Amino acid sequence: MGFFSIFVFVFPLTRKAENETNFPLTRKAENETNFPLTQKAENEILRRLYMKNLCRILISAILMLVGTAVYAKPKPYPWDSLRHEVKLGWGDMLFESAMQYEFTHIGKPNTRIDYLTGHFFAEYEYHWLSWLASGMQIDFFQMGWHDRRELKSDSNAKEHNYYNLSFLPTVRFTWFHSEYVNLYSAAMLGLCINGGTEKDAMTGRKTVCYPAFGLTMLGCQVGKNGWYGSVEWGGLSALLDTNYIAMASARILSVSVSYKF
Repeated sequence: MGFFSIFVFVFPLTRKAENETNFPLTRKAENETNFPLTQKAENEILRRLYMKNLCRILISAILMLVGTAVYAKPKPYPWDSLRHEVKLGWGDMLFESAMQYEFTHIGKPNTRIDYLTGHFFAEYEYHWLSWLASGMQIDFFQMGWHDRRELKSDSNAKEHNYYNLSFLPTVRFTWFHSEYVNLYSAAMLGLCINGGTEKDAMTGRKTVCYPAFGLTMLGCQVGKNGWYGSVEWGGLSALLDTNYIAMASARILSVSVSYKF
């Protein structure tokens, strides 16, 4: 069942993004009504979107756990000699790239995006059972940009940047085993530190901490003799509510290399 569980990430834009871009989150509703929505109405729309996505996350987590319990089977070969696993990987920034495209083409066209690092992550896991492992993951990404107006007056204008550094305890459920291929799902819950050169629009601070969570809906690990390569599909988010969001549906796809010993 874990293999067939479906998860769709549809997170609203952050209030911070709206303040920075001056582009209302509810443009469609505004056009249809021909008058601006009140702050109370916008907050209610955002609250409903947030609750819908929270329900999707909980349902997906339940399906993942039930699927693991139903389909997990002991490995047909000795596994207890390879209880430790160290992993290094990289994940996409499709969500962040889409957000920044809207930011630079709609809200602030004077902003020039210089780089998006992608998500670099490292992970350690201990395999308690053939189907159950737990450990810790550290994830990092950064984005840098310049203001074109500043560059016109000063070619050495400072670079602006922001980053997210996340610490995520993880639990992995392996629900299919073979000699060369393992299929698994995972859940993560931890802390995200959001910082950079700019102050947060909501808090007025340069460094802000957010609860962070993620799900790996489907992971495929291939290898033998301790060395493995993996591809994962899931998502990583960090938020307090619809007004305070550091990440939403980040790292949808990722690849990694791991060593078991």
